[in-house]
Amino acid sequence: MGVKVIIVGGSISGLSLANMLEKFDIDYVLLEGHSTIAPQLGASLGLLPSGLRILDQLGCYERIQKIAGNTYYKASMRLFGGGAWDDPKPVTFSEKLEERIGYPQIFVDRQSVIQVLFDNLKFPERVLTNKRVNRVENHQDKVTVVTKDGSTYTGDFVVGADGIHSTVRQEMWRAAHEEQSNLFSSDPFQDLQCESKCIFGISRKPAALPKSPLQINAFFKNCNYMIISAPEDRIYWFLFAPLDKVFGKDIPKFSKEDERALAEKHFQDRLTDDMLFEDLYENRLQTSLVSTEDHVFPRWHYRRIITIGDAAHKLHPISAQGGNGAMETSAVLTNSLVATIKAHGSDTPLNEEDITAMFTDIQAKRFQRAVDAVNQGRKTNSASIKETVASRIFVNHFFPRFGQSLIFKLVIKNTLTGPVIEDLPLPSRHSEALERHKMTHSRKWPVFWSFISVGVGLFSILLYNHSQFFPITRHDLL
Repeated sequence: MGVKVIIVGGSISGLSLANMLEKFDIDYVLLEGHSTIAPQLGASLGLLPSGLRILDQLGCYERIQKIAGNTYYKASMRLFGGGAWDDPKPVTFSEKLEERIGYPQIFVDRQSVIQVLFDNLKFPERVLTNKRVNRVENHQDKVTVVTKDGSTYTGDFVVGADGIHSTVRQEMWRAAHEEQSNLFSSDPFQDLQCESKCIFGISRKPAALPKSPLQINAFFKNCNYMIISAPEDRIYWFLFAPLDKVFGKDIPKFSKEDERALAEKHFQDRLTDDMLFEDLYENRLQTSLVSTEDHVFPRWHYRRIITIGDAAHKLHPISAQGGNGAMETSAVLTNSLVATIKAHGSDTPLNEEDITAMFTDIQAKRFQRAVDAVNQGRKTNSASIKETVASRIFVNHFFPRFGQSLIFKLVIKNTLTGPVIEDLPLPSRHSEALERHKMTHSRKWPVFWSFISVGVGLFSILLYNHSQFFPITRHDLL
């Protein structure tokens, strides 16, 4: 009788966690509310090296890479005022990342990643669709999840991987309120923040765009665009526009009429010399207008319930870190669970104190990193979504000179400090890239230190000769 986990939500975080649990023979059931496990919602997903490394540990990276195709995107920008910047370097950002750390940046259909994660499962029968959760009940030695069709599922704890409008999180708050716990405020949802909206879409590639992989960022007075090559001769794109800052229940929802009105307002935005936004929108395959909420909830768990992914930390899509952060939290949860099982024995039930300690450890290890990612998204959004003196200086002058190298360093640091699945080997492509960099770096150090030695020697001679004419006194040292 081992540990059993109930996962709610067949999202990136939920299916990543299911794959991780299988690696350690931990039992689970995954409840998905939709009728299919990978619906096409018109969304793309940005994957950075920290997330790709985890996918590689699970055995999913090569298939995702194959689906994504050539991801050596050539970067260009449409600056405020209509000027253009093209990356002059022959080696793309993705190629440099791959050389340095083993992985590029990849953009791919969210649906494709979910399908790959599902297909990778050894026990796909544990994933149940049309199971929308209605209620979660904590008990002294177990937790019970009741779905809207009347089915009941029992386990040691439940993981809410069911998105920003998480039912599991609502049930967690309800349980705490009924038990008169003061761990949550009266309305924990009130700090969810939004100050922009986004049409995200997938389009057929307009004829004006080159065949080679590309990434375009375009900046206008009251909006900005991110445009990236997609597999199958398509384009992923995002149109970000400002909103007055709103919170919680005041965050608006939009209709297709709202989307069309916003799109038509920007039809004449010139994204390249040969392409208007109208050309991109009229070639659309899927689109949706959404409010871009972001927030890190102050507490992710209560008794035998924990939330992960967007249910715990919702990131602005401009940061391209949402899916990566979801996988990171799933990895930290797995690491903590495996350590807890090892400490107590695989056949020993986990009591509530064990589970609370485990959940506290998970949040402690992930909280600040999630906060940093939210803040990074907010700063990027603020600097690019409206034309101000500060944003114009940043976009038109700072970024073309220093932006690529700054982002490169941030991605490397983010990867090297990010979590992995601790009891699985690091992928060879990652380890070999690190070793290759280390060897290249170490070959440079002797030359560097020889210059330092010469410099110190010259400085000593100059200091000695200088002291003959200008003796250093005690007064000089004070």
